[in-house]
Amino acid sequence: MARIELSDVSTFDDAESAQHCRFPANLTRALLRTGGCTAAFLDLGIALRTTHLDAKQYELVILRVAALSHSAYERMQHLEPARQAGWSEAEIAAIEQGDGSLLDPRSAALVVFVDDCVQNVRVSDQSFMGIRKYLSENAVADATLLVGFYMMTARFLETLAVDLDEVACDVLLNR
Repeated sequence: MARIELSDVSTFDDAESAQHCRFPANLTRALLRTGGCTAAFLDLGIALRTTHLDAKQYELVILRVAALSHSAYERMQHLEPARQAGWSEAEIAAIEQGDGSLLDPRSAALVVFVDDCVQNVRVSDQSFMGIRKYLSENAVADATLLVGFYMMTARFLETLAVDLDEVACDVLLNR
């Protein structure tokens, strides 16, 4: 049960309804309890869907951050998009466990990069150069921002104990 009362959909004004329609999930209901951050948060989240990362890389970053952050909410929202991006169940388990031995070299390097970014903030030169073998500077910048966004999201969700949705949000299935 959430630590705060989530906004009640039946009481939304037009502006709140518009935000909830963008991402109809408990996350948005919790965001609507903030002092006006919902639209900007959703804007950034939606903008990050158009990164220089391919769908598999994108979902790898999110699943790894979710695992490191113990965010069941992020995990449940991104399992199906990860599957649709082409990750097998064994690969998803490897990503979540941080086991690059079951992944291709690019994906293994990205797991190392995400781990380093989450744990140390400033990644080591080794992690940075490891991922630069496979990703453009633009993609590395996108991956770094994506890590930070999902770290922030996990902390918001976990601190407030936002309840899992019954199903993943369809918005995440359309990248």
